[in-house]
Amino acid sequence: MTDSHSLPHAVGIDFGGTSIKPALVQGKTVITHGATINPQGRTAAQTLDAMEAAIRVLCADLPSLVPVGIGLPGFVDSENGVVHGLSNVTGWTEVPVSQILSERLKVPVILENDANAMAYGEWLYGAAANTRNAVCITLGTGVGGALILEGKLYRGSQLAAGELGHTSIDLNGRMGPYGNKGCLEAYVGNHPISTRALAAYREAGIPAPSTECTPLDLTGAARKGCPVALGIWKSIGNELGAAFANIVWILNPDVIVVGGGVAKAGDLLFPHIEDSLKSRTSSVINSQLRIVPATLGNDAGAIGCAALALAAAKP
Repeated sequence: MTDSHSLPHAVGIDFGGTSIKPALVQGKTVITHGATINPQGRTAAQTLDAMEAAIRVLCADLPSLVPVGIGLPGFVDSENGVVHGLSNVTGWTEVPVSQILSERLKVPVILENDANAMAYGEWLYGAAANTRNAVCITLGTGVGGALILEGKLYRGSQLAAGELGHTSIDLNGRMGPYGNKGCLEAYVGNHPISTRALAAYREAGIPAPSTECTPLDLTGAARKGCPVALGIWKSIGNELGAAFANIVWILNPDVIVVGGGVAKAGDLLFPHIEDSLKSRTSSVINSQLRIVPATLGNDAGAIGCAALALAAAKP
């Protein structure tokens, strides 16, 4: 057994739309969380300066700086280390992040899509450990996805594979941001869930649990037995099950890992996902399939980024 204290260190950075969270990581353990950086209101150059400073602080007690992995939301060229564009953060068009930071720090710096980083962490150390084929989906403001196929992170020809949130569950349904009607994200993202929940409460003539009616609010209401909230979670479970059925028919994975805030509905959601999926697939391919919540929590992205950075740094 490997002594966790003998594992190499790396810095993993989870880059979000309003918070960038750097961490010093050793294996599956976050040793130290660095200061959070808000990219809003900063230029890309200013944010890179802040990230460099945070990395140096995290490594201050180590003999030297260590490899760095950065998970970002948007279109990322992980092979060349270039950000083509970010979701919800302006000013990040064709930015050669890896080149800039690696020249300053003199260590390898890799970029990855944030959902891919989360999936890699869950596959190495979390809910998808010891599997060959895993699908990971993150349910939050948006719906991200990633694929581990035959034990490798699968990125696709244009490095954009696994965007499950943009797949369709209704030929004539709600329009997605890239023109695909019935886009899953248009139904089970945080904002669509709140919108449909508020409409359902109005129709039922029942006061909503809050003015925003977030997924967390819905979870609390459902646990108190509210029929409207329970119905919303059943509908969401059915929709996710339909999307997962498509994935299962195409990829036949060992496990589907569900992360993000919506997944915290837990037992209110997962049985409906399983019922919906099984009603749409053959027992030949669903009998061994597991649908499970992610286990690494908010640190999954940083852990995955750090692991990818170490893998890239190997000679």
